[in-house]
Amino acid sequence: MRLIISCVALAFGLTACSEEAIETQSTLGKVTVENGETANDYNLAWEGDPTVTIEVSTNSEFSAGEGEVIGSFEGGSATWSAEGDPARRYFLLTTEDGASEKAAVRLLPLEGGRNFRDLGGYETEDGKTVQWGKVYRSGVMAGLTDGDYEYLGDLGITTVCDFRDEDERTSEPTDWRAGEVEYLTFAPPPAEQDGENSPIMAAYKNPDATPDDVRAAMAAGYPGIAKNEDEGYTAMFDQLAAGNIPLAFNCSAGKDRAGTAAALLLSALGVPRETVVYDYALSDDYVDYMAEFMGDEARAKAAEEGDRSPYAFLMKLPPEMVAPLMESNPIYIETTLDAMEAEHGSVVAYIQSEYEVTDEELATIRAALLD
Repeated sequence: MRLIISCVALAFGLTACSEEAIETQSTLGKVTVENGETANDYNLAWEGDPTVTIEVSTNSEFSAGEGEVIGSFEGGSATWSAEGDPARRYFLLTTEDGASEKAAVRLLPLEGGRNFRDLGGYETEDGKTVQWGKVYRSGVMAGLTDGDYEYLGDLGITTVCDFRDEDERTSEPTDWRAGEVEYLTFAPPPAEQDGENSPIMAAYKNPDATPDDVRAAMAAGYPGIAKNEDEGYTAMFDQLAAGNIPLAFNCSAGKDRAGTAAALLLSALGVPRETVVYDYALSDDYVDYMAEFMGDEARAKAAEEGDRSPYAFLMKLPPEMVAPLMESNPIYIETTLDAMEAEHGSVVAYIQSEYEVTDEELATIRAALLD
């Protein structure tokens, strides 16, 4: 587990790094899909009151007429339950005048996953849509169960980019069992910033510091993640340009290094900034990070590890001073995007320069991931 090494790294000089409905914009308005009591139960909703015909398929690329028609519905909502083993399902809603929208549950219903979710469904500025089932972001995968791997095995993932460092992978190894993949790991360079003099550490050393001071320090240091993870992010774009999809990428918490990677990719695809920030902030809806990293189980582990634990210092702090490190606060990714734009004129220009993505590769990635 390495929230510290992705966020709190900024303080210690280490290497950087309510169930929410799915929201997409279309001619139907906002479409939402949520699981019900089980992974086979689905609640669908859409804005307005058009009558829609709903088709369902386990194939993310299915078109109208190729799925199973589950019925025509009005009133802005529908429920449906699948039979058999849980499997990832995609829904196509079509109105009587031919407007359509594909949607799915974003957060995968895994027993042992952390923030494992689909980046599909978001609209771009030019009216295209990020395809479902092509790119997934996640936190640590060490807790995935046999049932989880059976579920993931149907997704056809070919490539996994693990942004964690060697110590993290040794502490919480991924035993990938969902088919053969190219599993890529990286060796991020040591943080350039002196931990003792970092903004976060300065805030913690200040007896008058407030949680807002820590939050501001986090924002100030957050752009360093994109710099420190250049090897992993370059490889991710290389893999996508080579057509090695579906692809999944992960860090430990699934919010900092993975969150920055997701923001970069969505920006490269032409997704507007407000949507990029929305996706980044969703992590706080999906995971209670204070409970996971500062709760009783985490404290027991930190006590067992003693001074070897990267969390030893944090355990001594008041919870309100730790909370900013655990957030997916929009200001963190906003500051990162602002820094990229200031340096290169735009986020896309930053991506192309820092991660060596050519115009041709960018066009290839967009063609592969957008409808």
